[in-house]
Amino acid sequence: MRLNILLRLNSALWLILGLLLLLKTQSVNLLLGTEKTMLMHSIGIILVFNGMIILMASLRQQIKPHEIMFVVIGDYGWTLLTLVLISVGAVIIDPSGIRVTFVVALVSAAMGALQFRHYKLLIGRSYSS
Repeated sequence: MRLNILLRLNSALWLILGLLLLLKTQSVNLLLGTEKTMLMHSIGIILVFNGMIILMASLRQQIKPHEIMFVVIGDYGWTLLTLVLISVGAVIIDPSGIRVTFVVALVSAAMGALQFRHYKLLIGRSYSS
């Protein structure tokens, strides 16, 4: 898959998730089994901002390696944080919420892995030049 398309898909994931956290906070709280409205709003703002940054990077002809690594770290960080929150049982409590957030974490990890592959190819190309 081309890097630009992959980044746009990643951007769409974070924008949709961020907007859901901002606009449907009560529904998300119900799904997760929590009442952390301020936390959901804060995470929603961060995700929308992150999605916009990724979208802007995907629109450029030449994407820089450090931008790809920024996205990869964000994806893997989201996955790790999700797994920690599920394991601790702090924010994600309801079984349905655990399943949904686990699927989102898997998608995030898969996107991170695909983008990391592009990063390695781009770094290899820049060293051989």
